[in-house]
Amino acid sequence: MARRLIYKIPDNGKNFISEQQWERILKLQNWYNSEFFWSAGKLALKRFLVFPDYHLAGNNFDEYRKRVENIRKALKNKGASEFEIIKHLETNGLVFIKNGGYFDNCIASGYTRVGQNEFNAYLVCDYLLKVSLIANKSIIEIYDEGNFIKCKKIFLKAGDLFIAYSNEDEKKYLEKFIEERKVFSIVNPKKYDNIPKLRHQFMNYNKYTNTQKLKVLHNWNWLGFEDSYDFEGDDLEGYDLNKKIRRFLIDDKIN
Repeated sequence: MARRLIYKIPDNGKNFISEQQWERILKLQNWYNSEFFWSAGKLALKRFLVFPDYHLAGNNFDEYRKRVENIRKALKNKGASEFEIIKHLETNGLVFIKNGGYFDNCIASGYTRVGQNEFNAYLVCDYLLKVSLIANKSIIEIYDEGNFIKCKKIFLKAGDLFIAYSNEDEKKYLEKFIEERKVFSIVNPKKYDNIPKLRHQFMNYNKYTNTQKLKVLHNWNWLGFEDSYDFEGDDLEGYDLNKKIRRFLIDDKIN
């Protein structure tokens, strides 16, 4: 599986997103997804996962799908929010929903596959920083399977960045990121102008020759976990997301 950035807004009784805030977050997400090139995946912060009722659809799934889509469009044209549309469909037994997005015990959650595209990793965190300013009563947890986030895991709230530690040794290691105000890697977007889209499937793979298979699987780095920076985890020039952070903080417990 390609390298991901995983993001969650935990349902801890303190985090809160209003309907108005969520609509702004969705509009911002749609803008990022349409404005920029994404080589492996797109932004997917979700409050709900929606599943069709296959029993209701029966053998005529196309008709069922059109019915649901027509209801969606009609409600949207009347000014209904995403929450109102989904609740209407659920109440009328047309769909099943999972609250919180992809991960359990969340208000919203999601992930974006970025593979080797560090500029996509930058865009994910840039978007989530803006989300933290919109939903400023909530804490956003972000985990990077790669190296764009130098300490791997951070928390954002109202433009502030928090790093959590569990013991004194970890605290000493993490303090350097706070002192230097350098949690995010510097990224040169020009390096990714022509990066190919990451393919997750190869049709008729078993028919490939050994040479063709080696070309596809040359090493595990094709999944996007290697360090592609110029020097010590940074590009020599490029975008510095650290400069957009209001405050860098460290704590043993993030609430």
